[in-house]
Amino acid sequence: MKEDIQEVVYKSLQAIDPKIDPKDYPIEVDVPKRKEFGDFATNIAFLLARDLGRNPRDIADMIIQNIPREEKKLFKKVEIAGAGFINFYIKEHAIINKLIDIEKHGESYGNCDIGDGEKVLLEFVSANPTGYLHMGHARNACVGDSVCKILSAVGYDVTREFYINDAGRQMDLLGLSVYRRYEQFFGIDNDIGEDGYHGEYIKEIASRIREENGQELLAEGNKQNDSIEYCKEYAKNILLDEIRKDLNDIGVTFDKWYSEKDELYKILKENGQENLIERIKNELSEKGALDKREGAIWFKASEFGDSQDWVIVKKDGSYTYFISDIAYHYDKVKRGYKRLINVWGADHHSHISRLQAALRALGPDDYLLEVLLIQFVRLLSKGREISMSKRSGTYVTMRDVLKDVGRDVTRFFLIMRSSDSHLDFDLDSAKDQSSENPVYYVQYAHARIGSIFEKAKEKNLFPSNNSLNFLDLPDEIDIAKKLLQFPEVINESAQALAPHKIAFYLQELASGFHIYYNKHRIIVEDPRLSSARLFLIGCIKTVIAKGLGLLGVSAPDRM
Repeated sequence: MKEDIQEVVYKSLQAIDPKIDPKDYPIEVDVPKRKEFGDFATNIAFLLARDLGRNPRDIADMIIQNIPREEKKLFKKVEIAGAGFINFYIKEHAIINKLIDIEKHGESYGNCDIGDGEKVLLEFVSANPTGYLHMGHARNACVGDSVCKILSAVGYDVTREFYINDAGRQMDLLGLSVYRRYEQFFGIDNDIGEDGYHGEYIKEIASRIREENGQELLAEGNKQNDSIEYCKEYAKNILLDEIRKDLNDIGVTFDKWYSEKDELYKILKENGQENLIERIKNELSEKGALDKREGAIWFKASEFGDSQDWVIVKKDGSYTYFISDIAYHYDKVKRGYKRLINVWGADHHSHISRLQAALRALGPDDYLLEVLLIQFVRLLSKGREISMSKRSGTYVTMRDVLKDVGRDVTRFFLIMRSSDSHLDFDLDSAKDQSSENPVYYVQYAHARIGSIFEKAKEKNLFPSNNSLNFLDLPDEIDIAKKLLQFPEVINESAQALAPHKIAFYLQELASGFHIYYNKHRIIVEDPRLSSARLFLIGCIKTVIAKGLGLLGVSAPDRM
């Protein structure tokens, strides 16, 4: 109902002075923390005070006096508080009748078009194809996927992208590690090295290569390099397939898988162009943004807003990861995306400012780069932390957790805390099927309503908005207010890229329903009151299903 209040205030301001433009004075409407201060409040009088040359209380009084007569029917009262706040007290029947909007819009309730079709490229997960996904990747995937769903709900045209980091040192180490394991099958025991990958999955991949190739890959000199390259590509393809499978199992899909090797390093021989990284290097050079020092090429990031300069080409002529990232993001802009959102692990924090500096140097100034940082996940079992090391292979994978607790619980647990907070994922709590488990608590509200509807149908009772005036209990009004906040919660979640706000809202809504259900019978002797209460809980069911859908969690009718 905030939009309704904003419209009322706007009409009043137009009556006071038609020259007042709400774009110059955004009408902010908030819900007071204490009920005695009304249902909604605005501070617009303070914003107008200086330009109108009046004190805020006088302006607040003018606004109240100029509310159109028809609009006044919405309120029990409107009063001035403090130095000039305006508090609005809404009539109960107006709140209840507003629930018809939920029935009208159904699954699209809460959607809006603030995005206006703007193209957004959201890159998330982007795990190196050197091992299976762990719980840090899982959190990144679930948060990123939900952000995509939420942005789409408010009108953005969202493209989901996975950046495959399939070039560089880590991939070379993967190939070498697999080849060394392959050699061991034939009695050749060369050390993988501390930097190599030691997990059991490396041995399994090497075993598959042996089954398909026998001893053919055993070689020396340049031919051994070819064999290592073969092992690298073979392992990459297997691990990428496993990553795709795991993401599909947790309900995450991508519109594009962007290969660093194929799309950044590829030479476009048909028209003689250099690869994308070389083009970026040349553009930075032409703009005076590069410097040669100690045999390496540096990007002068300190001249473009960062705290220090960075190497982009090493002494041996090889590229650093940084220039690959510059080229990749510059390519995003060139593909027509005006808003770029990256979901990164918190350990990439220092990389943000240097990347922004590089894009600033290249000159595309009509875009917005945002980075959502995901803090670490600590996996707990029986009160103890489960240690994780991807390189050694001693870690619980995402697929292990999915198999243990299921998709819904995994997603909800990984989303229900703010992404900038560390997350303890307690496996014991995740398996608990009681009200102590937050996802079970929310889903059970949805299922319980479904069960009530079945019983009502047996008595030939159905939801109806024809007798909503029967809904006058304080608990019913509070639930209605909570339901009407949902569009605002979606909007806030989209603005802040914060799906946890929806998870928190759903827990509050479910709590309100469970309390109401335990205090009041839904199906009563009066069929009109029964139909009204069925309508109310039907609205709860619609909103819970929509909210869970935005989080990628199912809304079961039976549990």
